[in-house]
Amino acid sequence: MKRALVVAPLALTMLVGVNGQAEAVTKTWSSKPYYVTFESYSTPLKKCLVVNLTGKMEYLWWYKKPGSKEKWVQQIRLKAPAMTMDVKGQCGRHGAPAKLTGADLSQRFYDSGCTTSTAITINAPFAVGVTPTRKCGRIKTAKRSTTSTAKGSSYSQYNSGRPATFKKTFGVAPISGRNEVCLRADAIYTAHSGTDSDSFAKDAKVCVKAY
Repeated sequence: MKRALVVAPLALTMLVGVNGQAEAVTKTWSSKPYYVTFESYSTPLKKCLVVNLTGKMEYLWWYKKPGSKEKWVQQIRLKAPAMTMDVKGQCGRHGAPAKLTGADLSQRFYDSGCTTSTAITINAPFAVGVTPTRKCGRIKTAKRSTTSTAKGSSYSQYNSGRPATFKKTFGVAPISGRNEVCLRADAIYTAHSGTDSDSFAKDAKVCVKAY
């Protein structure tokens, strides 16, 4: 059984600015899908949990200077960030579906550099706060948590629209290792089976190609 929470989408916009030399600079939104998967085996529950983070990463960019191929990225925002958890009897492609009596799902996104606080604009249902993370101390984090007490073999959390915008400016060069737009994500999830439960915390650097 899937549990989903949907929020009305926001409009996609295009901005036009002017650089310091009074030359017209067109700022454009680009959109690329991201996909991250984690597989965890719960020994006490004897079940495999397959968790996926999916959505699109949108970024506002413009060319560094006329004739240059290098881009400047000014903002990164999440579009329809979803989290799902499928339950199986064993890990691997041959694992048959298994059931739980409930699940807790939590996804968190924060700056990929993970050393300074980045200004974040949040719309419901995401929340923003200074939250301890396992690798980065106390920084501003965009997060969403969902609890389900229903029996099922599949659980999901879906957030429509663009619930989080990260305001940061950085250069992206068209060469290997410097052509990515990235955020860092945490997936925290708990599986419940009767009176027993098991929890996991995973993290990943989530990137899309800027070119």
